[in-house]
Amino acid sequence: MAIREKDSTDSSDDLGTNTPGNSVGFTLSQIGLETSRQFAEIVGALGLEPRHFAVLHAVHHDQGQAQQSIGDRLAIPASTMVAIVDHLETAGLLQRRPHLRDRRTRILELTPRGEALLVEALDAALVQEKRICRDFDALERRQLLELLDRVALNLGVPSSALPDRGSGLRPPGH
Repeated sequence: MAIREKDSTDSSDDLGTNTPGNSVGFTLSQIGLETSRQFAEIVGALGLEPRHFAVLHAVHHDQGQAQQSIGDRLAIPASTMVAIVDHLETAGLLQRRPHLRDRRTRILELTPRGEALLVEALDAALVQEKRICRDFDALERRQLLELLDRVALNLGVPSSALPDRGSGLRPPGH
């Protein structure tokens, strides 16, 4: 059996090592769990769950979109989306209104209270983003995002999908 010579351009040079620090998957999992835990803590201080924040942000970003459309984009199953919207509506953060041409469809809109809370949550999230990227310049941050987008593409993860599909499952330690 011939042993393959290591090519200096070979990106698989660390594949097969047994140390977690050399595993992209392990490292991403570790960072993802901690980032999720911290984000849940940040928005939790405002009375929101990460999935509530995601829906409020999506409604704000795409004003006048149907509930189903927003749920599809976030990869939230319809029954879960209904429960999330019910909660946000009861809290006075968003409202449903009927679609002009399709009475089965509901359009989502933020209330003034929902807009204000979203601004507060975005400000808090920006603090976390700055902490995460503290030692990165703008180019490095863009490069990191591009690399992570490629990883997501390799895994078949849509960029807008919620990691927990809106289930509300929390990372350990929260």
